[in-house]
Amino acid sequence: MNETQEGKGADEHRHRCLVREVIKMRLTNRDSAHRWLHGYVDHLGKRHKGWNELHPNSQLEADVRDQWSKGNRGTHGEWK
Repeated sequence: MNETQEGKGADEHRHRCLVREVIKMRLTNRDSAHRWLHGYVDHLGKRHKGWNELHPNSQLEADVRDQWSKGNRGTHGEWK
């Protein structure tokens, strides 16, 4: 495997781990997961950007929805 393939593999692994973490976050506190993805305004009126705003080309939310619909609940190593 060359460095480019290894890099893609590491990026894919990191992405899948993040998908699982967001799923676990959703199970623990759905509102918190939504704020993390979409941003929020704090009690002082300050706007905090969410993942989707910071990474506009990200597939994270789409993959979270896809994995959730397939029954993934964030178990270590699970990908459907």
